[in-house]
Amino acid sequence: MEKVILKNNNLSVTILTLGATVQNITAYGISLTAGFDTKQEYLNHTCYFGALIGRTANRTGNTNQINGATINLPLNEKGINHLHGGNQGFDKKIWKIEEKSDTSVTLSYLSPDGEEGYPGNLNTKVTYSLTEDSLLISYNAKTDKPTWVNLTNHSYFNPFGINNKYGARLGGALISVYADRVSTYDKNSRVIGSMPVKGTEFDLNKPYLIEHYYDHNFYLNGKEYKDFNGLSLRKAAKLSGTVNIETYTDLPCIQIYCGEFIPEGTKISDGAVIGSGSAICLETQYEPNFQARNENVLYPEQEYIFHTAYRFTKGGIEII
Repeated sequence: MEKVILKNNNLSVTILTLGATVQNITAYGISLTAGFDTKQEYLNHTCYFGALIGRTANRTGNTNQINGATINLPLNEKGINHLHGGNQGFDKKIWKIEEKSDTSVTLSYLSPDGEEGYPGNLNTKVTYSLTEDSLLISYNAKTDKPTWVNLTNHSYFNPFGINNKYGARLGGALISVYADRVSTYDKNSRVIGSMPVKGTEFDLNKPYLIEHYYDHNFYLNGKEYKDFNGLSLRKAAKLSGTVNIETYTDLPCIQIYCGEFIPEGTKISDGAVIGSGSAICLETQYEPNFQARNENVLYPEQEYIFHTAYRFTKGGIEII
């Protein structure tokens, strides 16, 4: 695998061709995300550290519909769910570097018709680019048959530093999610509906001390927007600590996952050791399980184009 390092005065971001993976994000001298040093560690591990997830993020079953045709997808999560693109999703593929500069890189991957059960040859591109204080991720995909695409980034963030002196804990971190509804689930953790967040532990519209193992999809309704290279993106979430991490997107939902299933004693880059609840994923996406409802089908005459930005500013919260 190859490595590309993007840099400006405030940020350093390392991108790998394996899985179009964000190996590390360092902001203002603090390393914020979990990653590995070697290809084999990424291939062996099941946490998707920093990976580009595809063809589709999140969970669905193996009976899905495109215009009346049933599409069976492999069940790679406990034999129950199709998770994050299947047994060999985009996170396990080697992507091609199309172009690069000091602050931007574009990678591509051609997913062949039938790969992991998905119809259509899918040409996918992702561009990672730095602004003064942000990492902008731009997704693009085209197909020659009706198919599904739902790309996301699976970075694990710790706003106190992924290798902080307290063992990568999140004590004192605050989270905000600008959403009015949260998904409801069946016994297999598949989305079957939604409910209002008001009056529940899922109302995170104001900063909230992280006390629960969230692994939930939220429906965004924030009113704040910010410009990123000419793109107006909605503010989706904010994680506050020594560094504040804000998420902006033009996708409708975000999955907040608090890293509950990171194995204890997981050794990552630079000798850091992390475990359950050490970091949080901020995964922008479509509403999960859409494949079962014949929704969000990408057709040959269409183009999948979405964007997500992670903005980093200096915070004032110390770990407790």
